[in-house]
Amino acid sequence: MSIIKIDNLNKVTDISKINRTAEIISRGRVVILPTGTIYGLSCKYDHENAIKKIYKIKERNKDLPFIIMISNPDDLKIFARDINPAAKRIIKKFWDTGNPGPLTLIFNKRENLKEFIAGGKSTIALRVADCGFLRDLINICGPIISTSANISGIKKYPGKMEDIPDKIKKQVALLVEYKFSLPGGESTIVSVMDDMPVLIREGRIKFQDIIKTLEDL
Repeated sequence: MSIIKIDNLNKVTDISKINRTAEIISRGRVVILPTGTIYGLSCKYDHENAIKKIYKIKERNKDLPFIIMISNPDDLKIFARDINPAAKRIIKKFWDTGNPGPLTLIFNKRENLKEFIAGGKSTIALRVADCGFLRDLINICGPIISTSANISGIKKYPGKMEDIPDKIKKQVALLVEYKFSLPGGESTIVSVMDDMPVLIREGRIKFQDIIKTLEDL
């Protein structure tokens, strides 16, 4: 396992570190990356063998698909269909900003996507990366999946390197280490397939704040 160290989540001035990380991901390798909340396991969203490896590393049920991180709302056209007015309002408020929040939205999946990308489901979970480092990375290597760097079922979220189990670290090609502790917590997950959003999991963004953005629709 190689280690790359960064000291700013929003702007990595040494572009070679981003390029090196993007190169490893593009080759179909599994990596550990800092997000705006925790450390996550990641790989290219459309690399089937790498995704299978993450399921194995996490000991995760294959019926549970992963969240896909994108760099900006324009990437939605790759994955989602039937984006309704409520979803567009939420996207504008929480994603289409210079500082997107930790919010995952569930859409109807585009039919041309391969089955393994969404775990065989007709829906897909997307999140705009909430730190500049990840957005710059995704702009180079393309969208990535993201899931907490722990064993499934364990509720301790890895905010520091030492929180990541050694048996996970040993199975990845690269770990990008952030200088400081990450704040922890989960992203809020909301289904926007219908006109009225449905809360799946409440995290750092409160559902009532999401609903408030729709009051004048």
